[in-house]
Amino acid sequence: MKIKSIPQGKATAKYWTKGEFEKVLASISVSSLYEYLIYVTFLFFYRVGCRVSEAAALRWSDVGLNNCKVRFINNIHYKNKMEYELVSYLKNDSSRRTLTLDDELVKVLKNWKEEQLKYGVHDFVLSYDNCLLNKLTLSKWLKRYSELADVPRIDGRGLRHSNGSYLIAELGADVLTVSHRLGHKTPMTTLKYYAHMFSNNDIELASKMEGSMDISPAERSNVSFNGNQHLKGNKIDGLPKVCQKKKKAS
Repeated sequence: MKIKSIPQGKATAKYWTKGEFEKVLASISVSSLYEYLIYVTFLFFYRVGCRVSEAAALRWSDVGLNNCKVRFINNIHYKNKMEYELVSYLKNDSSRRTLTLDDELVKVLKNWKEEQLKYGVHDFVLSYDNCLLNKLTLSKWLKRYSELADVPRIDGRGLRHSNGSYLIAELGADVLTVSHRLGHKTPMTTLKYYAHMFSNNDIELASKMEGSMDISPAERSNVSFNGNQHLKGNKIDGLPKVCQKKKKAS
């Protein structure tokens, strides 16, 4: 009643399930710097769930490979490959956030950074030529590898939704955590797009309850009853007066 009804959001973009994403990764070779970048980009988006503009503006100075943190503090005004402007203005206050990276992703990023340095690339994280990643390029990559892996075609927004789906359906994340990681203005925004996925958490919670506590009853009673029940051993002799009256009335 406090939050009222959840407003219906826009149509949810297509996304990759974990199994579909694994098929995509398995179709990418890292033998060349260019394709290595595609592998790192897809993995980064799927595990972090950032917006395309946030990822494009991400510099190595914003990534803590030792403390496993990444901060999103910049956005980008993109005109073309050589003309762009990094700005501190983000979509909302919650978009300015610091997230924890998993150890597996950190290892991939460390190896990628070393590979970049061999080619003199040292500024932007998702770059192979010191130039910015743009939406058109990302869309081409997604189209190509969707076809190669024989999975539904998605766009950059779909990659972001893939992360939301992964957090909820696979990892059982709660709405506040998902809202923070995606940089939503409020948890209501998260529910607008992902409310239907949280219902799966009910099954997960029920399975986690089993064996989570000791529910053994006492072997003998520690209470002396002095009401209208007369106890003989473990049997009740007679019904309480209230119950007897109800029985006669019926």
